[in-house]
Amino acid sequence: MEDTSLAARAADGDEAAFELLVRRHTESVWRLARSILHDDFEAEEAVQDTFLKAHRALASFRGEAAFRTWLLAICHRTCLDRLRVRRAAVVPLALVRDRRTAEEMPDIRLALEQILNGLSEDERRAFVLVHVLAFSREEAARICEVPASTMRSRVARARERLAALIEAGDAAEEDA
Repeated sequence: MEDTSLAARAADGDEAAFELLVRRHTESVWRLARSILHDDFEAEEAVQDTFLKAHRALASFRGEAAFRTWLLAICHRTCLDRLRVRRAAVVPLALVRDRRTAEEMPDIRLALEQILNGLSEDERRAFVLVHVLAFSREEAARICEVPASTMRSRVARARERLAALIEAGDAAEEDA
C-alpha cells in the first residue's frame, strides 16, 4: 500500500497504518536527524518527536509532496529546534553524555563523519539529503524550506568542498 493511502487511513484512526509508516521511514528520519545533530541519543529523541508531531498533524497532510518529504520536513524543523535549545544551554550536551570512542566506530564511518564536519551545516544537510538519502534536489529544497536553486548551489558547494577536503587529507597522508 502506498504511503499516501496509509497516511489517509492513519488520519482516520488506523494505528496499524501509522505503525507501517513508522517502520518504513524510521531509518530515513534517523539518518537525517543524526546528520544534523551529530549525536545518536539526540537523533533518537528527534525521531520520536518527529513521529509524534507527524501523528498529530496527519490530518494536515495533503499529499502535495511525497509523505517521506513531508515527514522529513517535520524532522528537519524538529532538529533545528533541538539545535537552538542546545546552543542556548550553558553546558554543551556533548560534554555531559557518554560518547562512543573512535575505536568503537568503524573507520570508514569516522572518516566520513570527519570529512562531513568540514562542511557548513547547510552544505552538510544538503549533501546528506541528496547523496546519502537520495532525495532529488527539489525534494531536499522542500524539506529545508529553501528555493531549489539554493539547494542546487549548496549541493554543488558541498561536493567541491568535499573534494578539496579529501584531496587535502590525501596530501597530508603522503607527507606523513
